[in-house]
Amino acid sequence: MAFWQLIRFRVIYPLVLFFLLFLDGNLMSSLGGVLNHFPFHILPLLTLIWLFYAIEFEVTNRIPFWVYVVVIGLLFDIYYTGILGSYTIAFLAACVVMERLRPYFDERLMSGLLLCLIGLIIYLLVTYATGFIINIADVSLGRFLLYELVPTLVLNIIIAALGYYPAWSLFQVLS
Repeated sequence: MAFWQLIRFRVIYPLVLFFLLFLDGNLMSSLGGVLNHFPFHILPLLTLIWLFYAIEFEVTNRIPFWVYVVVIGLLFDIYYTGILGSYTIAFLAACVVMERLRPYFDERLMSGLLLCLIGLIIYLLVTYATGFIINIADVSLGRFLLYELVPTLVLNIIIAALGYYPAWSLFQVLS
């Protein structure tokens, strides 16, 4: 791989990650009436899906991936909640689990989506647990699973499936 290709990848990946950080919030803001229609609470997690693509297509060794995970978690904490740690821990936990499970999955779409599903579940459960610990989550676990976890998983798996091959081809072009 040429030096300019490596630099190009190291520039484009964090720019897209940073863009998706704000796109997540913008989608929640502009589509709040649709995504938060009582009793459902659906979260677009485009940032986590982008991190999943890096793990799935094995490009984590070409970029300072774990630095990006921590930085994006801190930015999520600062920008969206003002409470440091909850999203940082959630991003780290989801990415660590996906990274550890990655050798057991191949690059086919369904295997990748199962790995993404596991990462999304870990992320959402960690954010729920941290919210429960610091007393900002006042929803029962059953209600959380039914009205937030399941609809969020459905939306994000559809988004991950739609972006799977375009992300794969982008990573092929950049590397």
